[in-house]
Amino acid sequence: MRFFLTTLFVLLLTSFSFAESVPTPNEVDSVITPVAGQTKDLFEKAKKLFDDKSYKDCKEILASLVAQHPMDDFVPQARLMLAKVQEDFDVSVAQLREVAEQYDDKPEGRQAQKELGDRFYLADKYSDAVEAYQEFLTKYKKAPEAVEVHYWMGSSYLAAGNTDKAVDEYQRVLDDGKETAWAPKALLGMGNAFFKTQKFSDAENRYLRILDQYALYDELNLVYLKLGETYEMEKKWKQAFAAYETLIDRYPKAMEVSEAQMRVDELAKLHPELKSTVTAAATPTVLVTATVMPTATVAAPPFVTATPEPTVEATAVVADATPEEAEQEETADQPVLKSTPFHVQVGVYTKRANVVKTEKAIHKAGYKYYVVTVHRDAQTLYKVRVGNFTSRSAAQKVANILVKKTKEKAIVVEE
Repeated sequence: MRFFLTTLFVLLLTSFSFAESVPTPNEVDSVITPVAGQTKDLFEKAKKLFDDKSYKDCKEILASLVAQHPMDDFVPQARLMLAKVQEDFDVSVAQLREVAEQYDDKPEGRQAQKELGDRFYLADKYSDAVEAYQEFLTKYKKAPEAVEVHYWMGSSYLAAGNTDKAVDEYQRVLDDGKETAWAPKALLGMGNAFFKTQKFSDAENRYLRILDQYALYDELNLVYLKLGETYEMEKKWKQAFAAYETLIDRYPKAMEVSEAQMRVDELAKLHPELKSTVTAAATPTVLVTATVMPTATVAAPPFVTATPEPTVEATAVVADATPEEAEQEETADQPVLKSTPFHVQVGVYTKRANVVKTEKAIHKAGYKYYVVTVHRDAQTLYKVRVGNFTSRSAAQKVANILVKKTKEKAIVVEE
């Protein structure tokens, strides 16, 4: 009996002590809530700094949050944002890969995979961009970003000179996202691809579809320029003149105006009758659109899904190093379009010291250079380029010479 009472007393004492050690639900909330609230506040603060482009402070907060609270709900978002604010390209890419792999079942993993492709595209690493975009579409075929990814994959193919695959990707954008902001962009890309392969009728058709179906598209100035160039190649002087005039009249501050004015002057010189013909028309646009689509649709989709374009600056222009190319004859019947979309790129860097080193090598090789600066999030990319060429083959000749003389990798890019 005494043994039984002793055992019972011990059990009661133990259960009482255990009951005291287990916190009540209210006590649990009081322990956890401050930490959860603190991490949320930190993340929101970092997000605001990111939006304000205070990347250095944002990076410090995110690094601390990830290190101290690795299992917190905000960590996937924090790691994705941290990868974006890395100044070093290789570090940013490595972190994006990690997020994409570790959170492939979460929105952050999906976004990281797309961002990976975007980083490669901006750095003119088009084969890597295509690979990243393809992986995205393999994993997330039905994702809301799929249409946008098809567009950028098409643009990667086009920049690399693979026009057939570019057209295929742009067509998928039109098939799956006709009502999205990416549709007119895809039509413009298709038009450019057809123009490159001298399928001018197909190019004209795509440019006119943009004017007819997407009247609120924010790059119509570029569309009018490309349409004018296409009309010239088709020897449709009147329509070409009207396209350039429309661009100059409607978008007087656009970058393309100087080139359009040059073409107008050239056409007026070769075809004096054009000026009076266009001036007599009620609106120049009629000559551009009436031949195919007389009724324009003014409704355009809201541009809500488009990713903001990175800031691009052309800086430190020294001179163009264009090799001697075969002279093209200009005749009164066929003016020569001197479009120079090809460039030789000798390097893409995130550090100015590396730019200087490459500049010296190019100068020693007997060529002159210029630098294109691209800003995206916290990153600044310096693209060291040589020349402006009318054809890919001419640019490739200089690229081959620079590879031998500078021992750097030189590629041909098109813009």
